[in-house]
Amino acid sequence: MTARITNRKRPVTAKEAARRLGISERTVRNIAATPRAQWLREKAEEREEIRRYHDEGGHSWSETGAHFGLTQDTVKRRAYRARKERAAEKREAELLATMGEPLF
Repeated sequence: MTARITNRKRPVTAKEAARRLGISERTVRNIAATPRAQWLREKAEEREEIRRYHDEGGHSWSETGAHFGLTQDTVKRRAYRARKERAAEKREAELLATMGEPLF
C-alpha cells in the first residue's frame, strides 16, 4: 500500500485557461471541478481507508498520518468519522432486517 497524492496540481491556472480560451474564469472552474457526488464518495473511501490502515493494520497514528501525508489530528478525525459511519450503516441494516419488507 502506498500513500495517495490527493492534491493534484493543475498544469494551468483557471485564470490562465480562461484567458487562453476566451471564457470566464468561473466557467473554467466549473468545468475542471470534480462533481460533488464523486468528491463525497472519494472522501468516504479515503476515511474508510485511513480507518482500516490504523485499526486493522495496527499502525500508530503517526505512522498513519505519514502514510497518507496528513497530520496526526486529521487522520484521527477521519478515522473517528469512518467508525461513526460504519456504526450507522450497521444500525440501519439491523433495523431493515427486523422490519422486513417495506409496506409500499
